[in-house]
Amino acid sequence: MRYASTLTARGQLTMPAEIRRKANVHAGTKFMWEVDGAGTILLKPMRLGLEDVAGIFRLAHSLTDEAIRSAIEGGYAGRGD
Repeated sequence: MRYASTLTARGQLTMPAEIRRKANVHAGTKFMWEVDGAGTILLKPMRLGLEDVAGIFRLAHSLTDEAIRSAIEGGYAGRGD
């Protein structure tokens, strides 16, 4: 199915609700724009990867390599440590 939007004088587009639902994007989602040699525009939502969030959380205490391995192997979620 095709949808249409109009570019405003301020350079803004409205993304149709059906496309937002299908792409699982919401207000505040950042997008990457690409234009190929033929002028075709590709718009992709930027999804955060592990590298993007690494270091933003601070622990109350340091973890040893062994503690990290144990958490990975044993499933850390829900332990409440």
